[in-house]
Amino acid sequence: MAIEVPKEAENDVLKMQQLQQQLQFLSMQKQTLQTQSLELEHSTEELKKVVKEDVFEIVGAVMIKRDKDLLINDLIEKKRTLDLRQNAVEKQIDKVTAKVNEIQEKVMKMVKGGK
Repeated sequence: MAIEVPKEAENDVLKMQQLQQQLQFLSMQKQTLQTQSLELEHSTEELKKVVKEDVFEIVGAVMIKRDKDLLINDLIEKKRTLDLRQNAVEKQIDKVTAKVNEIQEKVMKMVKGGK
């Protein structure tokens, strides 16, 4: 005996699958941002250990001489920006997860016959 699934439930399942794909993308994006943030943090700590005031920064295929303190400030600012983006992605993940759970509950009720 096959379970009859209402058309609305089928549509909701499709929407839920799309949201789950979006969650996977957001999770990968979050992981990338975390990695970049850790790299910036590590670079900043290593720069702080350098005694010289002038250091070199790689920009594309070129090394540019920079003031150490200015470069440290730039790295700190880049990390702040990455952290803000990471927080925004985490909020998106929370919203999409809540929506997936909501649709999942709705579909389960429909399948069990209790719309």
